[in-house]
Amino acid sequence: MRTPIILLTDFGRQDPYAGIMKGVILQRVDVPLVDLTHDIPPHDIRRAALTLWQSYRYFPRGSVFLVVVDPGVGTRRLPVLVETQGYRFVAPDNGVLTYVLGDKARAWALVNPSFHLPETSATFHGRDIFAPAAAYAAMGVPGKAFGPIVPALQHIPLPRWRWGAAGLEGETLYTDRFGNVVTSLGVLRRQTEGDWVLESWPRPGKMYTLQPRAVRLPRHDMLLPLVQTFADVPPDSAAALVGSSGLIEIVANGASAARMLDLQPGEPVLLLSRKRWLG
Repeated sequence: MRTPIILLTDFGRQDPYAGIMKGVILQRVDVPLVDLTHDIPPHDIRRAALTLWQSYRYFPRGSVFLVVVDPGVGTRRLPVLVETQGYRFVAPDNGVLTYVLGDKARAWALVNPSFHLPETSATFHGRDIFAPAAAYAAMGVPGKAFGPIVPALQHIPLPRWRWGAAGLEGETLYTDRFGNVVTSLGVLRRQTEGDWVLESWPRPGKMYTLQPRAVRLPRHDMLLPLVQTFADVPPDSAAALVGSSGLIEIVANGASAARMLDLQPGEPVLLLSRKRWLG
């Protein structure tokens, strides 16, 4: 199977930047190109990191991810190739890979001009450095050919996730296009009726079993019931459910929960439950 390259950027679809990167790749290698999304909010490194964490494991092992959310383009931040979790990631070293880095991640600086375009601009490293590197990575060029090892990568803060007296304390992360507010409460998997397994994230770690009761929004002094589907939410009200990524989302039925409750990223949320088992 030909190695796919998956593109994740904040370029949007109005301008030709994402398409130009594809052209650079296709001049070098004929592989499947997948647009994960180009609608990351401009310069939002954390949103890109979350999107990558939600997505990468659903692609074939060995896939190359080309991640260009790069507000520091042209500065001293390094372009890097990272191998981890059985995948290869081409990205700026600005923390955008934080949530997918495993314990055995290896990184190399993309400084060998043989793998750049002949002329590189200060404003479009996606075209001049990252796209050709992704093409050569998909061909199987070893990391050491691109440049020296990078011993330590930049990280952004992990999402708020900690146990308090009343339950699991977290935060709102972002709002999707339907108005559902994704929180850091999770990752949850149903075990039996009423029982759930909770695993710390974004890196697997401690696991708990619990019986969650409700989600509390401290700013609103509001309790939201836990439901299974959007259809279970009464009209003109909000609730919480476990979304497809295993994180709890605050939702409404056919409406925007974010608009209804005026929720912004970074607000505290609380999953009312007590941990029952630690592994």
